[in-house]
Amino acid sequence: MSHVILFRSLERKPTLKIRSQKKTVFILASVLIALGFAWYVSSRPMDFRVYYYGAQGVFDDTRPVYGHRSGMGWPMHYRYPPLFLFLARPFTSLPLSWAAAVFTFLKAGTLFLLIRALWYRLGPTGSKAAWIVPLLFAGPYVVEDLRYGNAQSFIFALTGAALLALPAAPVIAAAALALAISIKVWPLFFVPLLAARREWKAVGWTMAFTVILLLLPSLYFGFGGNLFLLDEWVHQEFSTQTGQTEIWFPSQSLRGVLMRYLTVIDYSQVPDSNYPLVHVTAIAPGVVRMVWLVVAALLYAGLLAIAARKKSAIFGVVEALAFAGLILLEPFSQKYTLVVLLWPAMVAGRLALKSRAWGMVWAVAGISFVQPLIYGRGAQRLLQVMGLDFLVTALLAAFLVVSIFESPTERWSSG
Repeated sequence: MSHVILFRSLERKPTLKIRSQKKTVFILASVLIALGFAWYVSSRPMDFRVYYYGAQGVFDDTRPVYGHRSGMGWPMHYRYPPLFLFLARPFTSLPLSWAAAVFTFLKAGTLFLLIRALWYRLGPTGSKAAWIVPLLFAGPYVVEDLRYGNAQSFIFALTGAALLALPAAPVIAAAALALAISIKVWPLFFVPLLAARREWKAVGWTMAFTVILLLLPSLYFGFGGNLFLLDEWVHQEFSTQTGQTEIWFPSQSLRGVLMRYLTVIDYSQVPDSNYPLVHVTAIAPGVVRMVWLVVAALLYAGLLAIAARKKSAIFGVVEALAFAGLILLEPFSQKYTLVVLLWPAMVAGRLALKSRAWGMVWAVAGISFVQPLIYGRGAQRLLQVMGLDFLVTALLAAFLVVSIFESPTERWSSG
């Protein structure tokens, strides 16, 4: 028996050494990639400039918090709740280029931590598809997000962390989700999902923490001043998100696609007027908006029904469908916001060899990877107005629905 124990202990040492080496390589590669993006964004801050100049202007009393003169001016005006100003303020102590670099480095690091946590939560696998599919499918969207300098990655990471922590630490999960909601509204999409699963403790604490965080800026602006700013923010976003006019980019949501194909969009009213028209008819925008609202409500109700009835589904699949559904159903989905598809892509990679619809996974991964490689601004504008990103997201969502009903209790490690 002693010889067997000795043999097994010697057998484990090379395995542990290999794992340690892989971990070191992963960390070094992550740091180098993060530094590379930080260097790139330092000279091209894009969206980060809005946060930087917005916070600087508010605390210097040189710019309004909201309106077309906030941030850098329309369409790059400030669109976040007051709380985010205080999170962006420390960056204003640095020059813009250095602040953008630090912000991007932190974003990249946060994404790598989420990837690692989700990878281990999904369990061990020997399938190459587990990493090839997310690399091909979500890689271009991750690059786009890091390049833009938007806060989307942080919100995605907070939401992902909340979903990962939920079973063991519902209060901590609620705090993470509340912070995400208090910066961008879209994580609120997951609260009814938690309610459908009867995660009442997490739902209650999330709403309580959200109220506290939204009221926290009252310590600076005063209670009445903060309520006034929140009212301005709600009015600004409500008119933007639910209005009949389209936003300044070709949205990849259901609403955006319906508007481009069923109405005539006047691109002369947006910063880039070179987008081609693809409409096949000219229905009144108000009618199309109503159709979108009805269809989106029905699809969201279907998602909630799946969450309520498929509690035995393996971890990550229903959550993946929710992230894909978010992109499809929210009013506007800009290309960099599709970084949230990283979670569905990682789940789809695990399911690629287990589902009868495996060909769909490889098809959408290939299309997503090839799209940014197509040369020419004109071609890229055409692909955007045609809604190619919407198409691959919809196909990914369809694959996840099929997978949920195919094998609801199958373990990841079985592949």
